[in-house]
Amino acid sequence: MQLFSSLALFLFLSSTCTSLTTYADQKPIGETEDAFDTIRKALKKASIIDEVIDDFQPKCFVAPYYGSKQKPVAFGNRFKQSDTKWKPTLKTFCPNMTSTPGLTVALTDPDAPSRKNPKWGEMCHWITIIYATAQDAASGPQGLEFESDFTSPADVVDYKPPGPPAKTGYHRYVFLVLEGDVTNLTAPEDRQHWGTGKKGHGVRDWAEKEGLKVIGANYFIEKNKKQ
Repeated sequence: MQLFSSLALFLFLSSTCTSLTTYADQKPIGETEDAFDTIRKALKKASIIDEVIDDFQPKCFVAPYYGSKQKPVAFGNRFKQSDTKWKPTLKTFCPNMTSTPGLTVALTDPDAPSRKNPKWGEMCHWITIIYATAQDAASGPQGLEFESDFTSPADVVDYKPPGPPAKTGYHRYVFLVLEGDVTNLTAPEDRQHWGTGKKGHGVRDWAEKEGLKVIGANYFIEKNKKQ
């Protein structure tokens, strides 16, 4: 069964995050290209583009869902630490993609220990591989759907729950979908700075080293309750 169409997924995400419609000047979104452009604007507004990743043209929608209530990550919505204790379910739709051996999903925190003083950033929280699920071409738009399968050992780096320190404000936790060969990925030598040893460096460096490129992104924010 079709998990998403590009438009249905985007409308779902925008309905859970009113800022997305603000970025689109309140205009209705009717085309995949418009939806992707709006996502790029959201990522630029949050300084994720430039600070965490270079500018890019999205090719995939990614929707992580946390907890028993399956709360979706939707471009800057807020989560509690209790919500993100366990790794999320990942649902991804890539319109117009016809084949791939798999995609890589990474979770990074550029704001460690705080956005004002990110001396530990970026922090690697998770690297996993997702594979396309079976799809009936007649059931919806052409493209590939992906859903995380926790029964297989797909994690390159185990999930580390977000743990923003007290009195450090909100952290951005960024999910990235990366395209490229997934057969021989190597884990960063350390979570801090993604093993680069350089402040402000992280997933961008690791992806370049592994020959991966960003094709999708989403993010949420979280803070310690002691502020």
